[in-house]
Amino acid sequence: MAKQLVPDSEIARVFDRALESTAPVDYAALANCSITRKFTETAGLKKIASRKAQVFSWENFLTPDECEKTIDVINQHLRPSEVTDTRGDKYVRTSSTCDLGDIADPHVAMLDRKIAEGLGIHWSYSEPTQGQKYEVGQEFKSHTDYFEPRTKEFEPNTAERGQRTWTFMIYLNSTPEGGATRFPRLEKLFRPKQGMAVIWNNLNADGSVNPFTLHHGMKPRQGEKYIITKWFRERGWGPMFDDPGFSKL
Repeated sequence: MAKQLVPDSEIARVFDRALESTAPVDYAALANCSITRKFTETAGLKKIASRKAQVFSWENFLTPDECEKTIDVINQHLRPSEVTDTRGDKYVRTSSTCDLGDIADPHVAMLDRKIAEGLGIHWSYSEPTQGQKYEVGQEFKSHTDYFEPRTKEFEPNTAERGQRTWTFMIYLNSTPEGGATRFPRLEKLFRPKQGMAVIWNNLNADGSVNPFTLHHGMKPRQGEKYIITKWFRERGWGPMFDDPGFSKL
């Protein structure tokens, strides 16, 4: 039986408490969350060898059925994708987006719980999960997920929840050609494979942003590409690494 969704009133209380929190962020602990320790004993989970950034891949994180169900939900709620800073290029992101967090669906709640547990950070420290669809020729040009300090996007996007920390992205289908995610400064490329997650820390262990996480959502050359992404933040509700609220999702 599906777990009960969190009532809107409870979500509001969670984030009201999050905004009241003044506890300092333990960036060293963020850089040592459970995914960084369990890759040696978890099937399909691999740490990418690099001293420049913390990056992991996780094959078969979602099952084919979970991926197909998620694609069905995304297709019902698509809108044009947006960015917080185009840097003068209106074509920086040409995909379509689905705000899964706005949908009261037990399947979406399952995804939220599974991602948070996989990473090892409580769900209240995350943004609502987002789905994206890329058609042939669509892309998200090279960008970073963190909000760039000392730019006009920084203050309005970090005032309440803080900076983005970890990114958890999952491919929902395999593409025949193209559609890879490329990290040019790490010289690493991930080709879409159904159910595979790519996870990275956007920050260094001292809390500074990590420019080596620059990445490019490349154009599919054949077929469509579907992914979901969840971004985690510095501020949430209660302990960052304990799980008092997982059972309520």
